[in-house]
Amino acid sequence: MVLATSTNIYCERNGMPDIPMECSIRVCASAGYKALDFGFVELAKQPDRLLRDDWKKEIIHYKELADKLQVGFVQAHATLYDFCNPSGNDLCQDQMMRRSIEGAAILGAPWIVVHPSTCIKQGEAARDTHVMNVRFFQELADYAKQFDVGIAIENMWGKTIEGVKRYAIEVQELIRLVDAVDRSNVGACWDTEHGSIEHLDQARAIRMLGDRLKCLHISDESGPDAVHILPYMGRIFWPEILQALADIGYKNPFTFEIQHYLPGVPGPLVPSAMRLSVETGSYMIAHMNELKRNSL
Repeated sequence: MVLATSTNIYCERNGMPDIPMECSIRVCASAGYKALDFGFVELAKQPDRLLRDDWKKEIIHYKELADKLQVGFVQAHATLYDFCNPSGNDLCQDQMMRRSIEGAAILGAPWIVVHPSTCIKQGEAARDTHVMNVRFFQELADYAKQFDVGIAIENMWGKTIEGVKRYAIEVQELIRLVDAVDRSNVGACWDTEHGSIEHLDQARAIRMLGDRLKCLHISDESGPDAVHILPYMGRIFWPEILQALADIGYKNPFTFEIQHYLPGVPGPLVPSAMRLSVETGSYMIAHMNELKRNSL
């Protein structure tokens, strides 16, 4: 099993502009990461980067840089698109989503993580939310198939800006959605921080997902204002999660999404903090492998 991290691990800085993507890739490689999760979310903070005619040039540059640094892209995170709730820029949002998928193919990432959406009508979650998600992900999966990219639908947490509980928080909803989409290139991504915030039985959820689970977003949390931090720095009890992953025979990348780990760390300490994240992930994988051996 390979350890990976999202490129957003080194992006946000308190009181400063975001770190450029190229710098993040270089710092990740220097710390010892050999596999990355490319964050199209961060790229889309400047939407024109994915909307201009020559958008592929930037993606190709990152691929060439990664090849030079001997790191690979094992998954990606698509742009955010609240597709159940029409807005004035749906065409742009849809185009960025589709270019995220094509970009993932350029990078060589076999899976891209996509958020589901919650349809809001009259201040409540609409009954047709599930049907709308099924339709959207079927169309998206069919589009992605031409690029040999899989869609991993992520479990959500929290509420919408209207105060409505989001769709696909519960693992049962996520499973129902993945199964209803019924495409060979569609699976699930489990975000441990989301599950923890919602006080879910994550070991049970992982076992229920079984081979539907294609991607992970591994991070910890110590409350709604301290999310996506390095494991063991929050309140998640990791042994039961690692045991569940071992039990289902999970072999895909073990991927950190810890964008709130480094923003306040002084620049001179970032390299050592990055190395600590590699050591932490390596420890977790070794622990999981030990659990697998003990269960044989």
